[in-house]
Amino acid sequence: MKYSVIFTTSLILFITSLLAQYGSADEARAEIIFDSFNPDSDTIINAGILITLEKDWHIYWRNSGDSGIPTSFNFDLLEEIKISEVQWPIPKIFEFEGYASYGYEDKVVFPFQIKIPFDKTLNSFEIAVEIKSLICKDLCKPFNAEVRKVLDLKSAYNPPTEIKELFIKALNQLPEKNDVVNIEAIGYSDKISIKINSQRLNTTKIKSAHFIPYENGIFRNSLNQEFTKNSDSIVLNVEYGQFRTKTPESIEGILIFEIRSEEGIKKISYEINEKLEVSNNQK
Repeated sequence: MKYSVIFTTSLILFITSLLAQYGSADEARAEIIFDSFNPDSDTIINAGILITLEKDWHIYWRNSGDSGIPTSFNFDLLEEIKISEVQWPIPKIFEFEGYASYGYEDKVVFPFQIKIPFDKTLNSFEIAVEIKSLICKDLCKPFNAEVRKVLDLKSAYNPPTEIKELFIKALNQLPEKNDVVNIEAIGYSDKISIKINSQRLNTTKIKSAHFIPYENGIFRNSLNQEFTKNSDSIVLNVEYGQFRTKTPESIEGILIFEIRSEEGIKKISYEINEKLEVSNNQK
């Protein structure tokens, strides 16, 4: 995937100002979607923000990497309506001339949940979401959209098959809360080493391992990260960025594994937030 403009962290404020000046891009469309629900029995409704991109265009994850800017969502709701945080499916890594960025292409659903008020006094209410991001192909364009949708609480809802399948795909691609792998993270002068142990994860079948941090500007963004493995553990080495903004006290982000299975290559991911131990040996 090639695009001609590579953005550095120093340009993020400039790009953000552009977003306020431009409207939606023709190459991307956004809408709010709902999964099946029955207001007589359900107290939680699964919803999502669906972004559909034209061929070869992509949009960015919460950490955009070496290019673009992170996608953001700002909700406008009635005070009595409570929603969960927007969730982020596992991103794809885009690489061009040694630079790496994180994002999505084709169609992506960002799931969230709506809590229905207990008093059931509302017959309907409107959800409004302001989306700000950047979309890229051979060039990059601001993507700024506001989408609205009314949720009818008077009757049950069953979405089209395509929407159901998009929800299933998105939920299957969400990073899991980590109760599977044990993490030991050690910091050196130029990198961190993440030692991963798990009795439930067959390390011998791991094809690749990758750590993507939630915060940009600390680690080098790359398509591949060096790792070694044995029968019960792997060690993943993640280099610091050349101009890192700080030395972290902890590592927070997602671990992504590609695992060989009978069905082919399966991708799984875990959210991690681990204290970083500093090694006495700084090599």
